[in-house]
Amino acid sequence: MFDTMAAKVASKGHKMTEGNYLNLADDELDQHIYRIMRQDYVIALFADRKNVLSQVHNWKDKFENFQLKLGGILNGERFDFGFSNDFVGQCWTREYLSEAMWGIYANDPQVRFLRIRSTPRKLLTALVEAHEKMPQDTCFIGKVQYKREDQLQAFVQNGEQLDLRPQRFAQSLLLKRHAFQHESEVRLLYFGNAKDYDVKGLYRYPVDPYAMITQIMADPNRDRTNWLADKAEIQKATGFEGDIKRSKIYDAPEWDIPAFSS
Repeated sequence: MFDTMAAKVASKGHKMTEGNYLNLADDELDQHIYRIMRQDYVIALFADRKNVLSQVHNWKDKFENFQLKLGGILNGERFDFGFSNDFVGQCWTREYLSEAMWGIYANDPQVRFLRIRSTPRKLLTALVEAHEKMPQDTCFIGKVQYKREDQLQAFVQNGEQLDLRPQRFAQSLLLKRHAFQHESEVRLLYFGNAKDYDVKGLYRYPVDPYAMITQIMADPNRDRTNWLADKAEIQKATGFEGDIKRSKIYDAPEWDIPAFSS
């Protein structure tokens, strides 16, 4: 009933506004956020100079995209949103010292992982630069809010006038259940066209990774005795000249032997 363009045409030609930053205060726009990825994916980011966003149905939590999947009833008639698969996104976290995040996203000891660091402003700036036509209606970044299930249901079934603003649907993708609160997520979102995504639901767009990424950290599962060689390999493969570190979260403490009195 409602196609992609119907939700996008109203603001054509306008500049990006504060509405592109969702649930983020001004002092949070330049705070560090993090994303854990396979090492080969990070190398590809730098080699190809393209960031990769994923359709929501690829995300682990199948509770996602609840509003767009439900559709609605308007004037007594059932309808579906024709653009329900047009949003793609990328998940980041504000947690910088969390064993849980390494455990969730770097849980295969046979695979090497890297954590990249950026900021909400840098990520959104890169997305907007690649989509200058209508960024105010297509490019968003926001902090996830964690709610009870009845609160999520109330958000969808509010009985108000039908709101087709892209910001409204982007906001719905920033709502999760309390069970995921430990992730402290920030999401980069793009409202595009599903026809432009590949068969895996992935969307690639050009970026300058050297402007977007401010640090690389290697996973804590790798052999620390080989770290200098690993670091050199990562630096050579990415050409990244910023900080490249190794997570020490699993390292044994280097404490002095305790002395006791008799």
